[in-house]
Amino acid sequence: MKLIVHVTTLEQWKSVLNIWFNQGYHWASGKADEYDEGKFITMDGRHLGLNINDDECISFWSDYTCDYLNKKDYLVEYDAFMLQQTGAGKMKTYYVTEEQLSLIKELKSKSFPIDYLALNSDGYFSPLAIRLSKEFASALLRYLGGDDSVEFKVKEPLYRLWRVDLANDTVYMKINDSGTPDWTNFKSGAFTAPLEEIKMWDNPAWSIEKVG
Repeated sequence: MKLIVHVTTLEQWKSVLNIWFNQGYHWASGKADEYDEGKFITMDGRHLGLNINDDECISFWSDYTCDYLNKKDYLVEYDAFMLQQTGAGKMKTYYVTEEQLSLIKELKSKSFPIDYLALNSDGYFSPLAIRLSKEFASALLRYLGGDDSVEFKVKEPLYRLWRVDLANDTVYMKINDSGTPDWTNFKSGAFTAPLEEIKMWDNPAWSIEKVG
């Protein structure tokens, strides 16, 4: 597939590159996943090309580069490119804590959020990095770079039922293989659900507690 994406901001430049890096593409120079901001800032790069020379590599052009002008058949605008990538209703949602969501929203409000994050890593990255997976880190950078296919939400809290038995041990309600309420000594095996659903299983023998 040959493709040229027209971008107008550095955030859009990074967003397109993030998508292609995640798909395994790289610069023709062999750089695996570097943004090469200089190509946008000092070399007036406003067009990112993919597989133009049948080499599965990323290229770039300015508005005045003859090589680009000969390939306008492959040109798409940034918004159209993002729509092709995500499609209607294909938003990817990542669930975070309230603290993490607050930090993400604050970062998003900055003029250059990715640069701000890099320059203030001691103050911001640690709370975001708790059990930070590679996929989450990539999604965060794409989101800060303007990728509209990524969103972050606080996951609805879960609850479970517990009680103290005659041996003074704490037990938890679970659902057995027959779909019948049962009990277990192990917290990890407890039935968990949003509060409204947990209330449907509640009775005087049990108490409700929040998971985590």
